[in-house]
Amino acid sequence: MKRLDYLEHAGATLEGAEALHFGNPERERLRAESGAVLFDLTASTRVWVQGADGADFLHRVLTCEVRGLEPGRLTEAFLLSAQGRIELAFTLLRHETDRLLAVGDARVGARLRQSLDQFLFAERVELVDDGESHAHFSVQGPEADEVLAAGGLPRPEAGRHAEGHLAGLPVRVWRQTRSLSGGYDVLAPGADFEAAYGALVGSGATPAGTQTLEWLRVRAGLPRFGAEWTDESSPLEVSGLVGVTEGKGCYPGQEVIERTLALGRPPRALVALQVVGSVHPGAPVLADGQEVGRVTSAADDGEGGAYALALVKRRVAETDAPLSIGGIAARRHGSQGA
Repeated sequence: MKRLDYLEHAGATLEGAEALHFGNPERERLRAESGAVLFDLTASTRVWVQGADGADFLHRVLTCEVRGLEPGRLTEAFLLSAQGRIELAFTLLRHETDRLLAVGDARVGARLRQSLDQFLFAERVELVDDGESHAHFSVQGPEADEVLAAGGLPRPEAGRHAEGHLAGLPVRVWRQTRSLSGGYDVLAPGADFEAAYGALVGSGATPAGTQTLEWLRVRAGLPRFGAEWTDESSPLEVSGLVGVTEGKGCYPGQEVIERTLALGRPPRALVALQVVGSVHPGAPVLADGQEVGRVTSAADDGEGGAYALALVKRRVAETDAPLSIGGIAARRHGSQGA
């Protein structure tokens, strides 16, 4: 059975190549807070960087240290414009010496391979789209460790990935925070989607859809590509030094990053807010009646209000100045960034 047919048969409401929910989003949220939920991320973007010059090539164009990244380790990575703005954001896993895997949000799409390809000249590098060669899952929630243990899977520490077996299938696992409780991502053979998905459900994970995943992300104050990571933002504003190696040699946008670090901090910061009422991305955030930023993401809080992420002026983000969105007071419930 094809992947989407299988998910639909399991009760999923589909939108494009993704499952929105499995009939009861409220139950999914409750399980995400008290147990463990399973997301199908097979529609994510995955590109293999293969060849003797792969690490050197990526080191030359990305914000992070790649040459020193040992097999079995991973890092967050950014590709920037010359102005220091975000072109791409993804996770980079080093498999063997000459083989790395870039894993990005589904919204990255073909841009990942195409954007990297424009920097290739005579290097011995091949960029290969993974497509659906692998099934990609994420187990999130306070019982994520228990689910992996029940499935006989390794639970690598942050910054590492490990091989394991799930229902006899070869898989790769790494810690990936997509919620307040955190969890793990799992890559399995694409041809064995049903067996791998079923094994994770059998180990205690409740199927959940992208609506719940987005709710968890915004509630946790976590950025994503296309919302907080855009061509109008800098990684320093959104993620601090996560994915940026300070003092690293030349890469596109490096001068802007180093200048910002030398001057202190970027002019904006990401804040997590909660309001009683509805909020939409793009809405102005006000302080003392003056616009100080814009909402980048929003999700219902399940109680008639909403969680929101916003990029606001740092001088405001670092104070207790009262904020409002659409005339409604916005309470801070955490923040991200430097």
